[in-house]
Amino acid sequence: MKLFILLLIATLTTADEYCKGIYIDQNYYNVEIIKEGLTRIYQIVFNDNENTLYFTFDQLAYVPTRQLGYINIATKKTGIIDSIRNATGLAYDRSKNRIYVGGSDGLFFISDANKVPERLPVVENIRYLFFKDVLYMINNNRKALKFDNGVTVPVMELQNVQVDALMLDDGNNILFLDNETLFRVQLGTTVINIHEGYSVTSIATDIHYKPYVCTKNGLYAYNKYKFALDKKSDKLANLRALTFNNRNEPIYIAVGHIVKLIYNPVPCFGD
Repeated sequence: MKLFILLLIATLTTADEYCKGIYIDQNYYNVEIIKEGLTRIYQIVFNDNENTLYFTFDQLAYVPTRQLGYINIATKKTGIIDSIRNATGLAYDRSKNRIYVGGSDGLFFISDANKVPERLPVVENIRYLFFKDVLYMINNNRKALKFDNGVTVPVMELQNVQVDALMLDDGNNILFLDNETLFRVQLGTTVINIHEGYSVTSIATDIHYKPYVCTKNGLYAYNKYKFALDKKSDKLANLRALTFNNRNEPIYIAVGHIVKLIYNPVPCFGD
């Protein structure tokens, strides 16, 4: 069954049926399934220092249903941190080696090997997180907030907008989702641009803050020079979450599986 799923994922995500790996743009990757059998995953982040992927997911056997899990990519050791009620949002601060977690009772962080959550002074229901210089949050009312130096303030650029997910790129842009539609606004302004024609399933940046947009018909990257999306894979579709390891290799969610791509310098040319 695992081999079947691996072949299915590879078939869905490469233009050449002979090749068992995946092409993204001009780069070829081998496919490794990290974990399978998960129901719904909300966010994923990769901790470079621990070589560990953190993910929030539905655990239907327990109440509350949303929980925080982790898996070491090398050892495959897994665990659940169940002291954060309805854990949903995740973000990673590399400079502090800190995992931020948002849930029904507010904001927490994890920064030690024992994985013991510590509370921060935010009591709102936090559903989504993103970190770049400061921590960005989306609450249960779909309002975008910033948490900086212990203070929570609205995101000025998005004060009158409902937001489901957001990311900041390397060009001072905020890209965000309202339902499945992608929008963009430059930091320090309130002029919002829409990227029409895409049904977006998730968004993420790589380790250099290059923004990627996962859609129902492929994977795109935002081109800050053209103010447009460039397609990187026309087969890598319907990704529910995406992140990158410290080698900038993608880790994503597909068909209820956590999948890691491993860069292969030897391309596959088919028959």
